[in-house]
Amino acid sequence: MRISFARWIAVAALTLTAVISISSFAVAQYDDDDRYERYYDGDSRQLAHQHGYQSGYRDGYRKGLHEGRENDPGDIDINALQNATHRYESWMGPIQAFRKGYRDGYRHGFRSGYNAAKSGWDYRSDDGYRR
Repeated sequence: MRISFARWIAVAALTLTAVISISSFAVAQYDDDDRYERYYDGDSRQLAHQHGYQSGYRDGYRKGLHEGRENDPGDIDINALQNATHRYESWMGPIQAFRKGYRDGYRHGFRSGYNAAKSGWDYRSDDGYRR
């Protein structure tokens, strides 16, 4: 059975088009995976800063509530700010970024906790906000 030359060219062109289309999807998928890896890898400064901020905010808020009840706004935990490694894990990223985030979060958390205690509102993990 003989296939005409024109039909052979058409089949080859269709096959080539299909291969190129499928490979472009594979490249796009690889690029998405690469972006995911870059964001969540151990070298991500942004992720380390975010984890540090959250950790520092929790610690600072708790300390601010305590000091607000005692009316002592200057009693910040200096050791916590110097070390700034509470809850740090190496998978989070560079420790310097974590420490900067922790210090930023601690200051904001302390201020929020202190103001909450002074206003009569605070947050209790057991039952939510209360006066």
